[in-house]
Amino acid sequence: MSLTLDKFNENDLHENNISPSSNPESSKGIRTIMALGVATLISFLGTMMTDFALGQWVYNETKSATFYGLIGFAALVPRFALAPFIGVLLDRYSRGLLMIIGHAGAGVCSLILLYLYLNEIIEIWMILILVGTSSFFNGIVMQSFTVLVPAIVDEDDLTRVQGFIGGGFGIIEVIVPALAAASIVFFGMSGVFLFDIVSFVTAIFLIAIVLGRLNQSDGRSIDEEKDSAINQLLFGFRYLSKNKRLFSYLMFMTSIYFCGGAIFALYTPLILSISDVVALGTVSTVVGVGSVVGSVVLALWKGPSNKLPMIYSGLFSMAILMIATTGVFIAAEYTLILLAAIFLLHAASFVIVRGCDVVIWQTIVPKSIQGRVLGVQNAILFSATPIAFLVAGPLVDHVFEPALSEGGALAASVGQVIGVGPGHGIVFFYGLCGIFILLSLLVFIKNNGGRPLVSIPLQED
Repeated sequence: MSLTLDKFNENDLHENNISPSSNPESSKGIRTIMALGVATLISFLGTMMTDFALGQWVYNETKSATFYGLIGFAALVPRFALAPFIGVLLDRYSRGLLMIIGHAGAGVCSLILLYLYLNEIIEIWMILILVGTSSFFNGIVMQSFTVLVPAIVDEDDLTRVQGFIGGGFGIIEVIVPALAAASIVFFGMSGVFLFDIVSFVTAIFLIAIVLGRLNQSDGRSIDEEKDSAINQLLFGFRYLSKNKRLFSYLMFMTSIYFCGGAIFALYTPLILSISDVVALGTVSTVVGVGSVVGSVVLALWKGPSNKLPMIYSGLFSMAILMIATTGVFIAAEYTLILLAAIFLLHAASFVIVRGCDVVIWQTIVPKSIQGRVLGVQNAILFSATPIAFLVAGPLVDHVFEPALSEGGALAASVGQVIGVGPGHGIVFFYGLCGIFILLSLLVFIKNNGGRPLVSIPLQED
């Protein structure tokens, strides 16, 4: 099996017989993907509740921000660091069965946590190991779902499906803090663990119902199973190295996700620096509404077949909104209202960008190799988020906030325009992120020259 540099755009997919629209049973495909979507959302709800509750419990027990941060790190990093390995599994074995294994593995981790908690033998290091292991299994679930969608759903429906999925995730993100907090109060940590376990069992049951249909058409090629695991692990890297334009697009989006991670990392400190936790909860709800709004746009309007213009528009909007944050302190009485409005529009724009990005990869990359290629893509793309978390906080704490405090290095220059005081360094950093997004967008458009993204189809020797 060899790689060729034959290139085609999204419209050429049909001619190369790799479009999911070739599925003659599209209505059954929608029902199947709905079952998978509901299963994924249910398990995602349980996982987010557990991660949220564990973080709060660990902080209350230790009063350590470091341990609190380690829980978040353990819940995030293994899923993306091991994404290429997960991708190999997805191209070699039944993707539906792997999805069940992912749910089962994460459920067992929650079961062990429940046992340790009830017997009062739970330790921080145990939590980190189990949360990290659960992160790996949840990575299997999410990557399986991502590559199963284009194998089941018509290509014309992919954007709408992403809209529905994004809307479900957005709603869950809105309700999780309140739901998890209420569960802790009324049922304790054991109740949260039990809910998580039940969510995984329910998800497994739903997937088992459609497993037979999934195994009939899950997008894999039987020939892929003949290749060695090592070659398959390296395949995604070789694929992207051969396809330089697609790799350039990946690097461009990785820089955008880095800015997005930095913006998210500083969101809570910004609100708390000027108000209280009640305001934080209110603005968080507004942000969740913004995610839902963006998802509704995708669900109702799929946009043009070439998704790049939608991504460009969304990123331009995000850049302008971040630059606009630098002016929120000019009218102090409206600062929170302005921030809420900006974050709502920013969340809506980001959901549209993220949804279109997923559709591009689902349609550009042949289905039989999406596990490996998207595994590498996930590892690179989402590595930007934890790096941003590590960089943004120290930059603001030690550079921008001191510089825009009374008598700071920038107080007599930038401070004369945007003001000085708590939170001003963060919004100045946001403005820099907006400028970076805008410059990155202009450079990519200039270098890409309006040309379509390319793919490297597999051809037998």
